[in-house]
Formats: sequence, C-alpha cells, structure tokens
Amino acid sequence: MDLEIAHFVFAHGRGFRMTINVKFNLNQSQIKQDIVKDIRNTIYKYIPVIQKSINVQLEDIIFKRLFSGVPNIVGRDRAEIGVPDINERLQSIIRVASQSFEVSVKKGNILFIELRIIQDDYSDLLSLPEAVFSYISVNGSGVLDWLRWLLLEGTNPIVIGFDFTPTASRFSRTGDGLMRPLNSSWSVPNNIAGTANDNMITRALVNIEKDIEILIKQELTRIIK
Repeated sequence: MDLEIAHFVFAHGRGFRMTINVKFNLNQSQIKQDIVKDIRNTIYKYIPVIQKSINVQLEDIIFKRLFSGVPNIVGRDRAEIGVPDINERLQSIIRVASQSFEVSVKKGNILFIELRIIQDDYSDLLSLPEAVFSYISVNGSGVLDWLRWLLLEGTNPIVIGFDFTPTASRFSRTGDGLMRPLNSSWSVPNNIAGTANDNMITRALVNIEKDIEILIKQELTRIIK
C-alpha cells in the first residue's frame, strides 16, 4: 500500500496555509475492499495521535528553517533600522513563530490536513513586545514598528523628510548613523525589505512543504503498521 498526496497546496504571503489531502493507493487484486476500509478506519481512529505527533516534530522543522534562513541584520542595515538589539529580538520572534502554528487533521472520503504557520495578517508576530522598539532621544521619544517595516512595508517611504547618514555618533542608538533632515525620505534597505508575499520569513520557509510532506507520510505509515 502506498500513500499518495492527492492534493497539496502551500500558500504563503499573508500568512502560511497548507492543505493536504491524502488518499490510499491500493492494488485491488491484492487486497479486498473491506481491508481498505479497515485501514482507513484505523487511521481515522488515531487522528488525535497523528495530530499530536505532527505538532511535536513540526515545531522542530519550522524552528530550524527560520533559525537558519532568517538573516542576521548587521552593519549599515542594523544602523538604518535603528534597533541596537535587533538580532536578539529576531531570535525571540523566530522561537514564537515556530511554536504558534496550528495543525488540523480531519477525516472524510480522504484524509484532510490543514496547517497554518503564521496568522494571515502577521498579527501574532507583530503583537509581540519584541516587534516594536521604544526610544528616547534629544529630539524626543517614539516607537519604531521595525518588524512591520521589514515584513510588510517593502520599500515604501517610512520616514518622510529625513534620510539615513552613516556616521559615528554618540547620539546614534547603534553608534553607526543618524537620520538627518533632507528633502527625501527613508525606506527599508532593499536587501532586507519585505512585503506580505515576500519577506525574510516567507523566504526562510520556501519549499518547507517538501519536508512536511515527508513527515506526514512517515507518520501515516507508522500508524498503519
């Protein structure tokens, strides 16, 4: 008996949603229809076990992909964003993201598995305290929505009437540059800019569906045996 992925959709962009329909390939000359039914019922009986096992293993898969795929923000990029501990914050966000997925396994004519890794509007990540940075400067105080910039804003203008100037300064939060009044605007550097459909998180998870497909096949095969 073989397990076949009959329908597989992995949608990323405004969140991540995966839908998998699994059907059974069986040679009817070798096995009777009632045995097919028994196998299907066995899998349906163990849906809670399947779902729990997938959850445990999936957290590790997602964490490893995000940990290795989301880049450290250093040098001028870090200075432009203006968050001194931005990489420590990213690591906390990655850990939360790897623990916040939802897996739903339902029975029907075929097994239906749905996976949602991130909320469609990224609200689960953007609501984290690490996702914003509060500051006080000689010019006043404010809050930087730095994670929203990186995930959603692309290269849209964010700071109007100012642009970044690389310079060593004790007034700089990172020590490597300042925003100066200019007849222009500042946006996230191209190499780390992202939109809902294409950002550092979506890029880190490209082709993860292959890893998850293998995991689900292994788990279903284990239950059948």
